[in-house]
Amino acid sequence: MEKDDVNNVRRSIDNNNSINVSRRSAHYQPNQWDYNTIQTITNNFMEEAYGLSAKELKEEVRALLTETDPVVQVKLIDSIERLGLGYHFVEEIERLLNNMLISGYHKVVQKDGLHVTAVLFRLFRQCGFMISQDIFDHFKDVNGSFKASLSHDAKGLLSLYQASYLSFKEEITMDAARAFAVTHLKTLDASKLRFAKEIADVMELPSHWRPTRLEARRYIDTYEKEEDTNSALLLFAKLDFNMVQNVHQRELAKVTSWWMGLSLGKTLEFARDRTLECFFVVIIIVFQPHFGYSREGLTKVITLMVLLDDVYDVYGSLDELELFTRAVERWEVEELENLPECMKICFTNISNLVGEMTVDFQKSNGLTILPYLRKAWTDICKAFLVEAKWQNDNYVPTFEEYINNGWMSVSGPLILLHTFPLMGQEITVKALEHLENYPKIIRLASKIFRLYNDLATSTAELERGDSVSSIQCYMRESGDSEVEARKHISSLIFETWKELNEEAILCSSLPRFFIEACVNLGRMAICLYQHGDGFGIPTHDTKAHITSLLMKPISLQSKELQTPINNVVAK
Repeated sequence: MEKDDVNNVRRSIDNNNSINVSRRSAHYQPNQWDYNTIQTITNNFMEEAYGLSAKELKEEVRALLTETDPVVQVKLIDSIERLGLGYHFVEEIERLLNNMLISGYHKVVQKDGLHVTAVLFRLFRQCGFMISQDIFDHFKDVNGSFKASLSHDAKGLLSLYQASYLSFKEEITMDAARAFAVTHLKTLDASKLRFAKEIADVMELPSHWRPTRLEARRYIDTYEKEEDTNSALLLFAKLDFNMVQNVHQRELAKVTSWWMGLSLGKTLEFARDRTLECFFVVIIIVFQPHFGYSREGLTKVITLMVLLDDVYDVYGSLDELELFTRAVERWEVEELENLPECMKICFTNISNLVGEMTVDFQKSNGLTILPYLRKAWTDICKAFLVEAKWQNDNYVPTFEEYINNGWMSVSGPLILLHTFPLMGQEITVKALEHLENYPKIIRLASKIFRLYNDLATSTAELERGDSVSSIQCYMRESGDSEVEARKHISSLIFETWKELNEEAILCSSLPRFFIEACVNLGRMAICLYQHGDGFGIPTHDTKAHITSLLMKPISLQSKELQTPINNVVAK
């Protein structure tokens, strides 16, 4: 914005100071949680009490990984990952998979059948190893189609279906694999299958698209009923789930205390008060217990970003928002002098939080991250402003225009640019500069986030007068109906996931922990928006997920633990 334009905006606001500006209301649902009660929740599975038992069980599981049979190794690694324990054995799992790849073990595994081959393919790609779709050629007939004899292999079909969700673009074999698996899984008699529920769960949402913690909670129950369950592995999974939950509970108490201290939920009545939902989002992106500082900081970032979003979507006039965006770009509170108090409050809290993070990072890493964080907040404000202008002018952008702005306005880049330094790993200036330009993996994950968000929220947003979404933009361009447009968006999400799968392996310039956070952003979008707006209008699914991950521990009754299970454990 040029200086004269800024002055014009200022004069416009000055002239309207005596006028009551008409403010919209989104009629958001009020906060549904009692923060005082939330701060007292504990499952009592603290490290001090159960650390010894957890350590002994961990060593038992580590010993299992010394098994030399590749088929046994594949099945064990798969169970460890799906039970949410992979973070304990990152080096061991990477070493085993790397050895399998180098030695050609996957050719040995092929002889064991479709199930193990598909599981190995999924593990390779999930853990960042490049493996060709040609691994499935062994299961094709002379015409290049999957063998008809596989149509009754329920376990193999299910694993093939799971593996197909780690495909890349234009992988014909993987597209055929998914179609083949779906066709024949639907024809199986569920009443005769011991794992019929597992098939139903996976067909609803494959493991690759499920958040790690939710998949762990679901799969613990499934694994307990399997024929070849390892008791030490199962017990470790249950205990670890509860101990990590306890860590998350204590972090949640801190962030809710911080939020209550700010009183912004009461001060900014037009905005969404969603601290618990924000924390839930964060534990999907990064759940490992040693990243507590990251989770607390990210929850604060997302909570303030939600307020900022509502300032642009609901509260501010276009003149006010232009001046506010200018103030954020300059990072100067003086620029807010003639703006409403809520905007001053919003910016002040953002500035304070960024300042605290900058000081902490300077002390621990010796680098300044202030320019990078400021840019992240400036960029999202500029994207919000573009949408505010579209809304003010009743302008319907092209689909490309919308997406080019929407991957930024959905907040994915803001979240991920804060995630990187907050995770406290070894970080260089070069890595920060690379992230500042929003590499492809950030853009792809954010695009998935945007499109899923649109599928869930576009109808309600149109009703309250917000800017159009990707659905309306596509309808206008294509002439398709809303039903057809939604199908197109769903298809686009699927194709973008393929690109994200490939980029997660090819993106060697970024550390693995951050690549996983980017993929988790996509999983978070599905979790929140698969069945409606699980954030703005918290659905039954979201509340149930939050309860299962943060409030209900898994019941344990085992003489093998060093410390008796006390009575507070939920049944």
